[in-house]
Amino acid sequence: MDKLLMGFFLGLFIGWVLGLLSAPQSGKETIDNLGEHAIELRDRAASKAEQARQEVKL
Repeated sequence: MDKLLMGFFLGLFIGWVLGLLSAPQSGKETIDNLGEHAIELRDRAASKAEQARQEVKL
């Protein structure tokens, strides 16, 4: 199981690095873009969690 997880995370990291290297924009722009998407995803997750809490209260 440990080897499977290690392989998964290693593949994830390699894919991330290759994605940054092959991106059509600069690395800084790509990282900024990823940060913006992460913030949007966090906000959507918080909104969905709040909706779920409201539904559970009913």
